[in-house]
This record gives sequence, C-alpha cells and structure tokens, in this order.
Amino acid sequence: MIEVIKCENIDTDIEWLEFLRNQYNIFFDSKFLSYNDKFGKNINWHHLKFKDKETNKILAIMIGCEKETNEQKVYLSSDGVSFGGFLWKKRGDVIEYLKIIDSYKVYLKKNNFQKAALRCFPFLYNQIPNEENEYALIHEGFNISFYAITNIIDLDEFEFKNISDSKKRSINKSKAKIKINLIENIENDKSYSEYYNVLLNDRDLKDVVPTHNKEELLFLKHQFPEQIKFFSAEIEGKITGICILFCINPRVILNFYLAQDEQYKEYGVAEYILYESIQWAKNNSFRYYDIGTSNIGNKLSEGLFAFKKRFLANGYLRKTFEINL
Repeated sequence: MIEVIKCENIDTDIEWLEFLRNQYNIFFDSKFLSYNDKFGKNINWHHLKFKDKETNKILAIMIGCEKETNEQKVYLSSDGVSFGGFLWKKRGDVIEYLKIIDSYKVYLKKNNFQKAALRCFPFLYNQIPNEENEYALIHEGFNISFYAITNIIDLDEFEFKNISDSKKRSINKSKAKIKINLIENIENDKSYSEYYNVLLNDRDLKDVVPTHNKEELLFLKHQFPEQIKFFSAEIEGKITGICILFCINPRVILNFYLAQDEQYKEYGVAEYILYESIQWAKNNSFRYYDIGTSNIGNKLSEGLFAFKKRFLANGYLRKTFEINL
C-alpha cells in the first residue's frame, strides 16, 4: 500500500531531506526552489512524498504546484525549475513504479485535480539509467504532450582527438587569444553586471530573455557556490563569453547558459568556452554533460544541433507527460 503525503515544508522535513541526500537532484532542493518565493513568483507549491506503509520508507518524491488553467485545476510538476516529475529511489523497478503512479492518480482525483503535467528530466539523469518509469507512466494513461531534443555528452567517451578536425583547429586557434576563468566569487557589482550583460545581449539578439534576471542568478550562485559554476572567456581583459553550469547531481552537469559577445564571434569564443567547461566537468568526475536543448519553440534548430553534435553530444528527449483525470 502506497501512501501519498503532501509535504508542507521540504526544507525541514526529515524524510524529504534524507531521501534527497541519497538521490540528490538540485531542482528538488528547497534552497533552489526558494528563489521563486524570494522574488515573488507566487507559486502555489504542492510537494509530495510517496511512502510504502508496510516498510515506512519513502519510495519517491515530487515537486509540484497547483494551477488554474482553462478553468481546470491542474497539478504541474513544476513551475520554477527546469524539470520535475518523480524522483525515484535508486533501486526501484517498473512493478513498484506502476503502484506508485496508480496511487498518485488516486491522490489527484481525491484532491479534485482534473489534469496533471510532469516535465521530466532525461532518463540519463537517473543514478541507474533506464526507461522503466516512462513505460509505467504510459501504461498508467499518461501521454507525451511535449518533447524537445537535448544534446548530452558521455564524458567517459569524450576525447579531444575524437572531435572533428575543424573544431580542433578552431579550439587550438582560440587558445592563443582567449583566457578562460572559473569565477568563484563575483568581486563587485560592476564586474557581475559586465558578466550578465553578455548573456542579456546574446539573448536579446535571439529575441528571448534569460530565464533568470541578474539578481535571481546571483542569489542562486550564493545559495549554491559549489554547484553552480560561472565561467568567463576574456580577450585582452574584456569578458567576451560566459558559460554557467548547474551541477544537477554528482553525475550530471547541465549547461544552463552559453553566450558570447557577437563582436568576438570570429574568435570562436562560444566553442572554446564550451570545450573548456566540458573538460572541467570531465576532470571533476562527472559522467554526463547536458549542453541543452536544440529546439527553438517546437522546432529543431538544425544549426544549433549540428554545433553541439560536433562536440560528441548525442540527442536525448526531454518529455512532458500529461494525463486528464
């Protein structure tokens, strides 16, 4: 028998914290979620624990929120982060997943939810990568309502010699002109503003805005000094490119931001800072490096995908699972 428990305070809930300690994922950490509350996102949180009543052990957790969409009460997992869905215990299996998902559906109906949507992370993020949980979701009536392709590097297989010859020449040429820095501390507002403006201007040229404003990103960096990494590319002392990595768990790095000053594009800034950040992740014992999605809206950007593919990054799906109750 599976008991579904609404967790009011995940920052102090002992079961939540203990479960997360063994299956860490930064997006399920209350310290990460807290930036949404600090900056007034007005998210109506509804986090869940799934407990085996016989063993009294937590089998899964889920971050989520309640929303009203088209006059429907919707459970969304989740606003405020890139990914949600179920975070499973390390050694679960499809039989267990089916029971848990069934109990989740019962909980949703009892609490008058009419729909649920789960933005799930790629299966490689799991400690033991497999697709059993996705099979269980589909078996229990969920459908894939949205998908995008993301490019992930297996760092065990990543070697400079295996990159395309054109990329190797570009990287070697960039080395002579570009200095890459790992920034542990933003020294003052001026230097951080210069850093953030590279990102802001890059996204402005693409007619989009960064997910985080300047204050939010700095807050997250202070919250996670060891798990959020800021890299800069400098030419003659000027910041010409930035790269920001989120350490999702001890195995997975997510490249959340990669940007360059368009005036220095000819120097291969984006390629070089990406390469150096990949090497950093490999040298620090991470297994997978997610460069990020190659979708622009619902369409594949062929040029962006090809750019990432040249760094030995294969395509994997990010999926949103939905069910109408």
